[in-house]
Amino acid sequence: MIVLTSCKNYYNDTIDWADNIKIGTDIQIVKTNKPDYLEVAWDKPDTLENGFRYLIKNIRGSHDPLNMSHYLVFVDNKYQGREPHK
Repeated sequence: MIVLTSCKNYYNDTIDWADNIKIGTDIQIVKTNKPDYLEVAWDKPDTLENGFRYLIKNIRGSHDPLNMSHYLVFVDNKYQGREPHK
């Protein structure tokens, strides 16, 4: 007997979600609308000069060969965009 299973990789879905959040969206709305397939380190923000950035710490099914990190950036609790890092 052969069992085939597939595990959806949500990496591209995560990038699309983060890149389509309207600039200026309140952090509480972003938190409420975060998809279940990713985890954000809301409790451990990096402090920026005029705001905070939060690491997307886990994306279900992701096997990123480049090992990229992605952050959600907020200034005055308003979304400013996704910040990728290698």
